[in-house]
Amino acid sequence: MTKELRALLHKLEKAKEEVRGFLAEDKTTEAKEKMDEVRTLQTKVDLQRELEENEVRSLGGRELNDDGKVEERDMQELEKEYTGIVLRALRRRPISEEMRSVIREYEKRAVMNEGETNPAIPDGDVGIVVPQDIQTRINTLMRDWNDLSQYVTVENVTALSGSRVLETDADMTPFADVDEYGVIQATDNPKFTPISYKVKKRAGYLPLTNELLADNDANLIGYVTNWIARKAAHTRNTHILALLNTLTPKALADLKAINTVLNVDLDPAISRSAILLTNQDGFNWLDNQVDGNGRPILMDDFTQPGRKLFKGRPIAVVSNRNLPSSGTNAPLFIGNLKQFMVLFNRRFFELASTREGGDAWRRDTTELRTIMRDDYVQWDGASTVYGQLDITPTP
Repeated sequence: MTKELRALLHKLEKAKEEVRGFLAEDKTTEAKEKMDEVRTLQTKVDLQRELEENEVRSLGGRELNDDGKVEERDMQELEKEYTGIVLRALRRRPISEEMRSVIREYEKRAVMNEGETNPAIPDGDVGIVVPQDIQTRINTLMRDWNDLSQYVTVENVTALSGSRVLETDADMTPFADVDEYGVIQATDNPKFTPISYKVKKRAGYLPLTNELLADNDANLIGYVTNWIARKAAHTRNTHILALLNTLTPKALADLKAINTVLNVDLDPAISRSAILLTNQDGFNWLDNQVDGNGRPILMDDFTQPGRKLFKGRPIAVVSNRNLPSSGTNAPLFIGNLKQFMVLFNRRFFELASTREGGDAWRRDTTELRTIMRDDYVQWDGASTVYGQLDITPTP
């Protein structure tokens, strides 16, 4: 941002403050006259910003400093400044025009405006995407909460709807034998499956007490990121499990039945990359199985302490509360979940806050709203088997 634009923004904010002062004193005539100056200054700001953006584009995306010279702005510095503005907005403090320019610059450079946020945010309001440094913390926490999206194919998209064409694992015919100087014939074509998606908006709100908002930035960020991570992981897990439950269940009486799924029901390429997804009951049954010499069937995964392997395949465990058993049958999904489904994720969480809406006004709190957008689409149904494992205790 050049010094010319910064000076114009300062004049614009000062003129707006004068208009607000006239309105507070019920001086509508003076307010109207001052608004003419505000409109003129706003026009100058827009033209100056457009001029600088054109110059930036002509310089390959590099910024201009106060003297109008080329400057490569430090992204970490911009990230820190943007994060401060987000926290300021969550606390319902006014956002100046200069701060809005930082928001626009950050979203253009860092997230390419994928959150489709509105740059004309009212004072004290916020409807902007979560900063990337906080995004990273959220994603890390989601893994800690056993986010099942780590086991499926995730594709980040920027459009609300669209389609993808994915190759199908179909039967192939071998290349034909050709004599010397013989004519090479056409071979069979790859098989593709079109997949359409339409992202859906999923949201929730969290009341923030004034005590929490008055706390330091680190505590506020920690509280908010933890809440978003838990809600996002649970939301994703719910939809992933709902899609898995659409498969036709197959009874699995014992370990031999599980072996048959891996050896026969699944394609060898799928079987080699398969995982076993079950609940606490299913994992407990598997963890108590031993071979003829009394050695546990499950092996420790030395690359990830605490995780178990069944014949080299990792086991993912979901709580009984989120994936319940049915009587003496525990769910056991076996296969390559990355081939089974695609999670179309419209990247980045979006935040907004209010002190006036909902119960916030009556409770003297601030409500934080979080929005995420995604869709869950089945790809290859043959890549996963839905087993119902018989966990009846043996006498």
